[in-house]
Amino acid sequence: MNVIPLRSGHRRATGRPTPAMISAPARPRLRPLAPALAWLLCWSVSASFAAAKTSPLTISVYCTAGDIQNHLVAPEGREKVLQTLAPLRVARLFLEGRRGDEYVPPESLREIRSFFAERGIPCSGGIATVPGDHFAPRQTGGLNWLNWESPKTRAGVTEFFRENAPVFDELIVDDFYCTGDISPESERARRGRDWGAYRRDLLVSLIEPMMVQPTRAASRDTKLILKFPQWYDRFHLFGYDPARMPEFFDAIWVGTEVRNPETQRMGYVQPTEGYMNFRWIRSIAGPKVRGAWFDHIECSAQNFVDQAYQSVLAGAQELTLFNLGNLMAAHPGDALLAERLPELGRLAARMRDEDRRGIAFYKPSGSESSENMYLADYLGMMGLPVLPVGEYPQKAKVAFLPVQAAADAQLLVKMRRHLKNGATLILTPALVKVLGAEAATLSGVEGLPHDAGLLADQFQIGTESVTAQRPVDLGARLQSTDSAVLITAKVGGQTQPFLTRRAVGKGQVFVLNVRTFSTEDFGKTGEWLLAPQLLGLPVIPQSLADPLRANLLAPLGVKFHAPSGVSLVLMGKAACVYSFLDQPATVQFGGESVQLPAHGWAWLK
Repeated sequence: MNVIPLRSGHRRATGRPTPAMISAPARPRLRPLAPALAWLLCWSVSASFAAAKTSPLTISVYCTAGDIQNHLVAPEGREKVLQTLAPLRVARLFLEGRRGDEYVPPESLREIRSFFAERGIPCSGGIATVPGDHFAPRQTGGLNWLNWESPKTRAGVTEFFRENAPVFDELIVDDFYCTGDISPESERARRGRDWGAYRRDLLVSLIEPMMVQPTRAASRDTKLILKFPQWYDRFHLFGYDPARMPEFFDAIWVGTEVRNPETQRMGYVQPTEGYMNFRWIRSIAGPKVRGAWFDHIECSAQNFVDQAYQSVLAGAQELTLFNLGNLMAAHPGDALLAERLPELGRLAARMRDEDRRGIAFYKPSGSESSENMYLADYLGMMGLPVLPVGEYPQKAKVAFLPVQAAADAQLLVKMRRHLKNGATLILTPALVKVLGAEAATLSGVEGLPHDAGLLADQFQIGTESVTAQRPVDLGARLQSTDSAVLITAKVGGQTQPFLTRRAVGKGQVFVLNVRTFSTEDFGKTGEWLLAPQLLGLPVIPQSLADPLRANLLAPLGVKFHAPSGVSLVLMGKAACVYSFLDQPATVQFGGESVQLPAHGWAWLK
């Protein structure tokens, strides 16, 4: 039996340490099954895996190097794994050969691969590019990522692909292909570029010599997969480049791990973030984007399954569960997911046949997001059918332009052309501020000097007054110069425009006075990647959400009434609604009304 050395201290994508991996204690040998019972169990398991291949939705499991030692090295452990995987109809395993100093020799991987192949489960390989005392040096900076200027790092990663390409048909790179390094070597190498631009250039430049070339040299047929993390509005700071990286890979996986939105450990991430991340990367990388990847960390059973539904609604054809060790520990989400698999499969089949429509949310790759960070997630929680896109949505009837859109040097020209065609544009105060006087004139509002931290818990819509249970962050003190104020917010006894509208030729411009996070907000909390605090936007009262949606969805001919916390996906003339609420909710779409159970969903026409 091969012994695989392990060391502790690896981290997940948030940069926070997970509990140290230690070798599992020796398990007693399982008693051999009676021949008839063994045959029946083998037939049942094989039938489950065979059925998985005909499903429109594939389930795969990622096995870390530690998982392999604890569960797959011993033959009796593999049989137990087979039994655990059967209810989930797992159709593929990813076998990780390297996670920092945790290393699995190729001969062990071949043996395990052959075992599962004989039972109808193909295996792919994987690597988590994290530091180790013997593998590659840790970066200088606050996160446990690699120093990619180090020759040792480059040699170690190159060697992985040279060793593993002959073993597997596919290799996936887990979501640590990033860096926040500020070492003297990196400082010299960036040559005056801002850190984000330097890191993106660096990591793009290393893919060919460090991954592609050694793979092709060792095995011309092995395909490469890159997994992007879920923290899409921070990619540009730490080296991820969705516009340039996908061309080097045969397929793209997207992180849809959102976990519990009410706890700080993994960030106050909204459950819509995985959907937004998948759709945005899909808009850039196209059909190469196939798989979604989520985990059990900080998840209740329902949190875990919510991730699956959002991944399927986003268009994922394969769900990769991280990781085998959590499945073997019987996380409660696994049983619930197994129960819902037939339903998820039917949903996946339907999502392939429908054309999406909605509010295009323009975020160019590499764009700065301060003040509007992760705003798309919050709009989705308010029941707006947001479709993130990487290119200006010239054909969209309704387009949301956050501050990220300012990365487009021709934005104002494109906006004016779009408005001439009758478009509805929705701007944030952050974008108006960045674009300057021309955008202020176009939108009919101007910002006034103010101190940071504008919070409103009272809103006025016509004669109706609405109280928010959690204060809403406003983007600016605004003054209407040539726009209609449709909804006002009260801050410190003074009213502020919350939603304004100005007609521009055949089109119209709304300004939605909201704010999410700035770079400074991250610094105050010590968070690097994920939503650093709770916001009021995802829990605004229905009496505020309904009139907001009525104004913004009118150009689409859509009428939608629902509490916040119910998301809306528009597919052709139909809609799919999904509730993240812990209690039943009444939803109306057009003339149809439905009572959703807690965390329920429905198709409406």
